[in-house]
Amino acid sequence: MREAIAEFKAYLVMRNSSINTLKAYEHDLNLLEAFLNDRGYDFREFGPKEYDEFINFLINRGLSPSTLQRVAAAIKSFYKFLALYDYLPYNPLEDVSLPSYEKPLPKALSYEEVMAILNAVEVKDELRMRDKVLLELLYATGIRISEALSLNSLDVSVEGRYLRVVGKGNKERIVPFHGRMAKLFEEYLRGAQPKLSRGRPYLFPNSKGGRLSRVGAWKIVKHYAEKVGLSHKVHPHVFRHTFATHMLIGGCDLRTLQELLGHTSVTTTERYLKVFLPQIYEVYITSHPLAKVED
Repeated sequence: MREAIAEFKAYLVMRNSSINTLKAYEHDLNLLEAFLNDRGYDFREFGPKEYDEFINFLINRGLSPSTLQRVAAAIKSFYKFLALYDYLPYNPLEDVSLPSYEKPLPKALSYEEVMAILNAVEVKDELRMRDKVLLELLYATGIRISEALSLNSLDVSVEGRYLRVVGKGNKERIVPFHGRMAKLFEEYLRGAQPKLSRGRPYLFPNSKGGRLSRVGAWKIVKHYAEKVGLSHKVHPHVFRHTFATHMLIGGCDLRTLQELLGHTSVTTTERYLKVFLPQIYEVYITSHPLAKVED
């Protein structure tokens, strides 16, 4: 099995997998090896029955649902590789399913909470203007923080009121923004951004002119959330969930929201309906002619 794992790691390197991915796979395969050794199993005789045992083994070790799913996915990839490169005559795990897991959505902010954060920025200098534009953009568009930080100034069309965003899988999409955002961009791109970037194309530079990092963006969000007493519930991704929830409340359909958020599948977007259900029920109760009639 050690030889097979080494070949699998070489295969991942050939596919330009990141160092973090390689470390995660090595950790997960070590868990599998420990399980097999403990029970005296040969890795070449591993099948659906042993796979179920392995999943229960991981559950008993107290792994979180997300980690459990990651390890299971790694094991499936490993056995797919073994079959592909003739270590095995076929893939015994081809038809087994990953453990079901749905990451809970964070609670969306209320409109008042969002506005409190946005209005907490006192634009005294170029850096504060950058903070203002970043926070406003996250709520105006719902783009991922990684997408926002990878933007260059030429990705913004103030006149057309849209962004050219490159999302997951290197897929490009056009994301519109409203008039308030357009005015902020116009002011920012004319003054603060050129001074901060020092000739570089980055839309959101750091204090030294380089591209603002995720940690830097997280600190910005945390700072202004703390300023208005909301630090316990706010991080950059909360703005994305808040955008999606507020769009649904405002009447946006799922297909349009899917395009705006850059989801490959509408199923991912449908998760926001769970957050939206209380508002749906409230509208139903106040709107249906028989809702107030006693049973």
